Amino acid sequence: MAVYLNIATQLRDEIHTQYAAGDLLPSEHQLAKRFNVNRHTVRRAVDELVQDGLIRRFQGLGNQVVSTPIDYALDNPSCFTYNLSKKGLPLDTVVLGCKAETLNPLLAEKLDLALDTPVVVIKTCRCIDNKPSTLIRHHLFNVDIEQMQRFASGSLHQFLHKHYGYEATRGNTRLRARMPTFDECRQLAMGRGIPVMEIHSRYYLKQTSHLMEYAISISRSDIFEYSVEP
Repeated sequence: MAVYLNIATQLRDEIHTQYAAGDLLPSEHQLAKRFNVNRHTVRRAVDELVQDGLIRRFQGLGNQVVSTPIDYALDNPSCFTYNLSKKGLPLDTVVLGCKAETLNPLLAEKLDLALDTPVVVIKTCRCIDNKPSTLIRHHLFNVDIEQMQRFASGSLHQFLHKHYGYEATRGNTRLRARMPTFDECRQLAMGRGIPVMEIHSRYYLKQTSHLMEYAISISRSDIFEYSVEP
């Protein structure tokens, strides 16, 4: 095995056992001295760790260990609070807005619904350990605005179950990666260099198979790792 790969393997093991998220690795000069190699060899080893997503380079700061991504399973049932509460993560929901609308032409065509279909749109920011991680735009059908304006925290699907008896099942889900807008960077407290994952999800009522919700979520890609079950 090449020398730089041996160094990368050893550093990878040390990151998993001796470092926490936010810690800095020793400088490349220190690592070169430790392993008795030149800095070019160390840099190639560090490149391997960057590609693995274990560290991130910061100009003037050094090589910083990043947090382990949260495994987010896009299975059924699957919604934000349900998925992450199973992992014991401290979650908060901040409601950014709630209003009654009618579907715009593009979304109506995508969902095969009439243009005048009433919908309640709720915008939320989901926080993990008091840090913003995901923005969600919920399009809710067959609900009334007065009731939904009472939603203030916790799981939206639990709220719908409590007040309407709704039970949802996940339908079609589409994912794409893109760079964030300035406003998304501000709301998610992130830099422009970190991509986001945009996920479009459909949820249907178990009782009738009617569309209950169309959700568009924008999540920091450095926080989540998505898995899809067959």
